[in-house]
Amino acid sequence: MLLRSRQFRITLLLFVDMLSVLLAYFAAGMIRFDDNREWFSTYLYSTTFVIFEVICLIAFMINRKKQDYFLSAGRFQNIIYVFQNVTIMAVMGIFYLFATQTAGLISRYFVGFFYLGLLIINTVLRFIYREFLLKVAGNDINATNIMLVALKNEAPKIVRKIQDNRGNLINISCITIIDFDCVGKRIEGIPVVGNKDNYLDTHRENVYDEVFIHIPYTYEFSLKKLILGFEQMGVTVNLNIDMYNLDTREKTIRSFGEYSVISYMPVKFGWLELFLKRLMDIVGSIVGLFICFICFLIFGPVIKLTSPGPVFFSQTRVGINGRRFKIYKFRSMYQDAEKRKAELMKDNEMQGLMFKMENDPRITPVGRFLRKSSIDELPQFLNVLKGDMSLVGTRPPTVDEYEQYEAYHMRRLSIRPGITGLWQVSGRSDISDFEEVVRLDLKYIDQWSLLLDIRLIFMTVGIVLFRKGAR
Repeated sequence: MLLRSRQFRITLLLFVDMLSVLLAYFAAGMIRFDDNREWFSTYLYSTTFVIFEVICLIAFMINRKKQDYFLSAGRFQNIIYVFQNVTIMAVMGIFYLFATQTAGLISRYFVGFFYLGLLIINTVLRFIYREFLLKVAGNDINATNIMLVALKNEAPKIVRKIQDNRGNLINISCITIIDFDCVGKRIEGIPVVGNKDNYLDTHRENVYDEVFIHIPYTYEFSLKKLILGFEQMGVTVNLNIDMYNLDTREKTIRSFGEYSVISYMPVKFGWLELFLKRLMDIVGSIVGLFICFICFLIFGPVIKLTSPGPVFFSQTRVGINGRRFKIYKFRSMYQDAEKRKAELMKDNEMQGLMFKMENDPRITPVGRFLRKSSIDELPQFLNVLKGDMSLVGTRPPTVDEYEQYEAYHMRRLSIRPGITGLWQVSGRSDISDFEEVVRLDLKYIDQWSLLLDIRLIFMTVGIVLFRKGAR
């Protein structure tokens, strides 16, 4: 998710530029001075390097607007951007040296080598960074999946225009055509999955993170209903710039390929917050997997000896915006548990789409202890490390639950599911209504902050250590 953020990518670009200054500074010193001791004593520990880094930062900010097109611009255009940055730095650097009357203290050869090296090194590092983003952030796994909503005659042109721009880092995964029923057909190789009647149901069978609406005003259709329907599902909606404002949670104007759009977002998260949350997930999952390994050595043989079957249990769950993934747990049920679920549905104690049973006969004796102590969930730290889940989030539904969701239920999946969350620390054993679970999950999304995550983690640890765990 972080690499999808334009602000995060631009900030990383700033670090690339700063690293270029560091490498160019060292290279110039090594070339200019035969005696490395003179270089280290005279230049490395002086304030000159710090000043150059500050000048680099200022030059970057002056030319910041053009950095927004770093990915969509061609290689030659990016060389021009580097030349502009380095030229601004050169002018500012020379002005600084003369203003402080320190020009005579610095070798002119050193300054020349430095700026020439910076031009070359910054061009190379930017090229590597750009290719990395296009291959990693722009691949099918990490790219932002988009559903295009358009008219039949305009859809092919829009698809080609977006796909021809490599810098989008987006993937049109499916299309909804509202003026004809084209479901089952393909436009430019992309499946048409929706029409004017079923567009809110398309999320059950297709994965998309955002919707791009490109419908002219002359076509009679309730755009307000369309936008608010997707917004209720927790899907970011991008609309052509001429559309009127609607009363949604978050609105922002941004570039979408070569189009200008207004984005209607259910919740807007800053890249820095997402970065810190992911960092917390990685650190927490490493600690959790260490604990999981210890528990595996203790309980693995017990699980294996007390009932036939593997030590670990995996099940397909639904994650962020409908992405399927395998969730891992220590096995706490008999092997035929999934088959027996249908016959036990009459004893379901939950109202709605979830299944819960007080004395579930499918649970093994050791499984009851594992569930009560929440030890069975420790392998999920592998899901967190992989990025399928987060330490804190919403509950990941099973596929059969997800396929029965109403439109407003979908917003639960607008963030990564978590091992724990607001529902888990709010007396989940006592909650018997699925709609209450949904309400708590949506409350978590609307009120999310890093402090809330930290508080929920400590509350979860307290519940596991001192109170009843999960069933």
